[in-house]
Amino acid sequence: MLQSNLPRQITVAEMAPHVHSFLPGENKVNKISSWLKNWIEKSLEKGVIKPYDLLPSKGDLAFHTGVSKGTIQSVFRVVEDCGLLESKQRIGTYIKFSSAVGQNNQKLTSKREYTVELIKRYLKENNYKTGDCLTSIRKLSKYLGISTATIRIAISTLMSEQVLRKENNVFVVNNIDFEISNVKQQTLVEKISIHIKKYIYANYQAGEKLPSNSELAEKFQVSIKTIHDAIKLLSKEGILFTRRGQYGTVVVDKIEKNIQYHYERIELKIRSYIMDNCEVGSRLPSIESISNEYRVSAKTVKKALDNLADEGYITFVRGRYGGTFVTDIPQVNESYKWLAINKEYVSEQ
Repeated sequence: MLQSNLPRQITVAEMAPHVHSFLPGENKVNKISSWLKNWIEKSLEKGVIKPYDLLPSKGDLAFHTGVSKGTIQSVFRVVEDCGLLESKQRIGTYIKFSSAVGQNNQKLTSKREYTVELIKRYLKENNYKTGDCLTSIRKLSKYLGISTATIRIAISTLMSEQVLRKENNVFVVNNIDFEISNVKQQTLVEKISIHIKKYIYANYQAGEKLPSNSELAEKFQVSIKTIHDAIKLLSKEGILFTRRGQYGTVVVDKIEKNIQYHYERIELKIRSYIMDNCEVGSRLPSIESISNEYRVSAKTVKKALDNLADEGYITFVRGRYGGTFVTDIPQVNESYKWLAINKEYVSEQ
């Protein structure tokens, strides 16, 4: 909580962020977050700023530094995970009190750093030499099991380290003489997910609702984004079930996930239809036909199909010979095992 109803607003002029220029391939988030961390630490030490002082808006900082608001958002997340900042909705981003009193904060390998080391190992293990072209980001993402967005950020870091360079829109190995760190160490998100798991087992039963992400972020001294990502990991493990709106994040018993949105029930029916009646390349009935079959709105059917498309099971093709086509056959997982045992749940909806 802020200690004053009128916290001091730090101005961009006070901060004087002289980071307008960037070298080719230099990681902007790294450079600006490093500058911001140093500025906060030194300013606190000199007494120029104090805990709960508000930073300028993302837009103001973005304009002054010559980068996008998204870049500044990423910078804030990095500095939040170092325990120096905290963000509150409708308030802003302010200097965190714990940073001034020397409390221990979570500091572990970020997902970007982890990916950087994995790519370095990939280069070594596959005998890349100086001048060789790196495989595509999509193939690298599939091989390492990491999102393309994270791969791109890691590649930017490797370019700033002169390991890679860009030539004609292709990434080329610039230097193979580098050391590989231990890539088996946990990321901050993984570490926090373990802490949350222990916290759940000690304090919650199945069906009980967890505190908000902002409350958990304050408890574990990390950013809300880190909590969000940790909860996503625990959701994949079947420990938590996150709902929008009033439901929030609920502790579940691995399989029992009874609360469902209408479009999710339709999604389950379409999944079942694909598994029983289709093969890769098959064309699904039109949205109107599915809507009439299950007596729901076309909007509900579209939402269900969009989810299946995001998971890679179907694709939409426009034009005269277009339609909705099956690209993969869904497999039964734990969620659908429960529904297989309780078929009347779907059939009665």
